[in-house]
Amino acid sequence: MGADGPPAVFGGNITPIPTQATLLQLLRNVPLFRHAGDEDLALLAAKARRVRARRKEVLYRQGDPCDGFHVVVYGQIKMSLLSWQGADKPIQLIGQGGCFGDITMLNGEGYFLNVQALEDSLFLYLPRDAIVQLIERNSAFAMAMLRSLSSRVKGIVDDIEAYSLQPPTLRLVRYLLRLVPGDGAKTAQIRLSIRKNVVAGHLSLTPETLSRCFKELIAARLVAVEGSSVLVHDVAQLTAFLSAARSGKF
Repeated sequence: MGADGPPAVFGGNITPIPTQATLLQLLRNVPLFRHAGDEDLALLAAKARRVRARRKEVLYRQGDPCDGFHVVVYGQIKMSLLSWQGADKPIQLIGQGGCFGDITMLNGEGYFLNVQALEDSLFLYLPRDAIVQLIERNSAFAMAMLRSLSSRVKGIVDDIEAYSLQPPTLRLVRYLLRLVPGDGAKTAQIRLSIRKNVVAGHLSLTPETLSRCFKELIAARLVAVEGSSVLVHDVAQLTAFLSAARSGKF
């Protein structure tokens, strides 16, 4: 990876965003930039680059230097650890609107996880110098970034705890509820954009155990599954199932 941008692994497929208005709107939709004004966003837009990745493409490996971070415009990436035996352990799955590389960019020690595209994806690459400049000129943005980083670290710890200590079915329910749109609808149609064996690995389950968990939820009439599509019959009921199970009342 060169000092001036993202890694060469992308095959040079890096071009400026063609429409400034489109780029500004994309940045406004990123929670991290809610406290950034129009002038700040214009600064970021001038430095942002579009990066495409193909399905299964490895973007970064552990130890690769990090000169900036990425916002997922569409697609999904997997951040994982590789054991000494060669087993791949997914740590985070990040989809549309999510970010990766922000923590790594600030600690200066390089990527501590492997990063791979799970499907054809598009990212916005934001170089470190543009982010540092924004931090120095906008204290509200600096605080928002600290909150975001703190929240993400806590989320990783919560995931590790849940996927290590919770029963398998609860791990799946927790994962599905995270994918439910926050529109308040009674039902929810979820599309699993990644293979179920990747979901199983993320939840620290075998594919066979994941299949049994889905069958349990189907039998309880909480969900219906057809291929990669999961229908949650009643979001409130599924949430109550998780809460009751956590408290030992179910």
